[in-house]
Amino acid sequence: MDKALVDLSTKEFEELVERTIDKRLEVWLTQLVDAWTGLKEEDKPINAEFADSLKLALEQARAGEGIELQTFREQLGR
Repeated sequence: MDKALVDLSTKEFEELVERTIDKRLEVWLTQLVDAWTGLKEEDKPINAEFADSLKLALEQARAGEGIELQTFREQLGR
């Protein structure tokens, strides 16, 4: 069921924004990992810990693991 933005509750709007951001980050991370996978050996190597953390973040995004927007804000101290 499609709803106009004005008809969404605050919770529905936050969920929509969260899903949108999660999807965009997943696409961005996938593109980033794909680009790094195609690096030639003579290119500057990637820090192994950084690459591992990116892979973990991508796996978590694909698995739907994340945090609520409010929790994220609290962690930022806002």
